[in-house]
Amino acid sequence: MDRQLRDLLDAAVGEPPPDLVSVEAVRRRVVRRRVMELVAGGATVAVIGASVLVSIGVLGRGPEPQAGSGVVPTVYVCNDEGAVIPITIATNTAGKPIKIGGGTDHYPQIAITPDGRTAYITNPDSFTVTPIATATNTAGKPISLGRNPPGIASRWMSVAITPDGKTAYVSTSAPGGAGTVTPINIATNTAGKPIKIGAGSGAIAITPDGKTVYVASQASGTVIPIATATNTAGKPIKVGQVPFDGMAITPDGKSLYVVNLNSGTVIPITIATNTAGKPISVGATGPIAITPDGKSAYVADLNGTVTPIMTTTNTAGKPIKIGGEGLFGIAITPDGKTTYVANWNGTVTPIMIATNTAGKPISTGGGAQLGPEIAITPDGKTAYVANTASGTVIPITTATNTAGKPIKVDSSVSPRVDTLPCMAITP
Repeated sequence: MDRQLRDLLDAAVGEPPPDLVSVEAVRRRVVRRRVMELVAGGATVAVIGASVLVSIGVLGRGPEPQAGSGVVPTVYVCNDEGAVIPITIATNTAGKPIKIGGGTDHYPQIAITPDGRTAYITNPDSFTVTPIATATNTAGKPISLGRNPPGIASRWMSVAITPDGKTAYVSTSAPGGAGTVTPINIATNTAGKPIKIGAGSGAIAITPDGKTVYVASQASGTVIPIATATNTAGKPIKVGQVPFDGMAITPDGKSLYVVNLNSGTVIPITIATNTAGKPISVGATGPIAITPDGKSAYVADLNGTVTPIMTTTNTAGKPIKIGGEGLFGIAITPDGKTTYVANWNGTVTPIMIATNTAGKPISTGGGAQLGPEIAITPDGKTAYVANTASGTVIPITTATNTAGKPIKVDSSVSPRVDTLPCMAITP
């Protein structure tokens, strides 16, 4: 068994601990089936999973980059070598890898401050968060979140930044240990006191006014609101198992939509009262994204369809057939005209929001891939998608829906971007 396949089996096929049932478990079962089929045929593959998708609608635009700040429009993507690769958008060229210390196999995540000056990358292996100065693309001193929770190293860490750019919140979890959310003071890059929210923390989202952080507790099947003014956790809201890309907040800050992995539903939560509404049936649930006008939510699922939800009535529309074995990445253009969906089979499908019809799939090449993350530039002109099989990032011109030349981001013997890649674009 060669190194690439061995790494694949270690990272993708292994089942998660029984006390942390999440979308990753479902994804691994899909991968297991696919791997076994490919192994039987003598093929060698590498896979990728979806990461937390935090849209501008969730976090708010915040302050724009200032003239002379040194911020260059850049895509940041993690690779499988413990590094973050900056890609200059104007030229689609990869810069020198930025080492962040330790390994990144345990699902790192990335968030960029609203002014675009600093990127924060989680490192579950070392239980730290590394700040990167985007003007110079240099890594700062890793910020320790304290001692790892009891059990094993924290494999599940998500990060989100308040719209005012003052605080980063990092959710952590380890099977057998308590889930926490740690606030980081961005001005000083120091971690505050961890906020306990129950075992199995995961997805995290912040309201546009920055007053509330919502974090999913996988073990308890709840979402916990945290008041940012006091950093105290409120009463848990029962929602069921939430995937790591399964929460989104409407741009007006009135509603939180939460995917329930077990029941194939989406739970609407009224933010003013933190009460859950009637579940909306959508099928085998996956990642969710909300249009900039807040009128529609789109939910990708494991059966190859995307279901639109009308947020004014909280009713599901007719599923849009995409095909393939699973849809694990979804993003919406800033003008609200197109939803892009990443497919296991290595394609990206555009959906015209006005008619809810799927366009021609866009091939990214390089063989099979599982749920690459999609990131779209603020001007909406380019969508970037990671291809694990070739260790590349592919730019897609949204005006023509054509894929450009792949950008190499991983030089290892078994080239691939990280098992669950992190990708983010400067504002």
